Amino acid sequence: MMRVIKGLLCISCLMLAACATQSSLTESLDRSVKAYNRMVRWHELENAVMTYADTDLREVSLQKAEVLKKQGISITDFRILSTRYVPEKNTGDVVAEFDYFMLPSTRVKTVTHRQEWLYLKESKSWKLKNSLPAFE
Repeated sequence: MMRVIKGLLCISCLMLAACATQSSLTESLDRSVKAYNRMVRWHELENAVMTYADTDLREVSLQKAEVLKKQGISITDFRILSTRYVPEKNTGDVVAEFDYFMLPSTRVKTVTHRQEWLYLKESKSWKLKNSLPAFE
């Protein structure tokens, strides 16, 4: 009887630890998503790319950021429409919307952008797996 109780207690502890880890990763994803999109909104594109873009994507993203600057894109707002954490793959799928205008026009447009995030265990950080959206 004592072995059964110890076994159940051990299983309970393991399940609690797994739930705590998943909750922690979900919160960490939310923080990274908000910080990245806030940087994009406030024209800190290079900083956003260097902080959150996957290393394979950095060069392309920095070039795209430079093009957006030259085009005169001004982002006025962003909204996170959905965030989904996939624990089996340590990934996150985010759908964000950006309101923007391109000078000399003052017409505000909206672009919806799907962001793919990956959790890197070795650096304990979330990295973006796709580039900035196309602002047209």
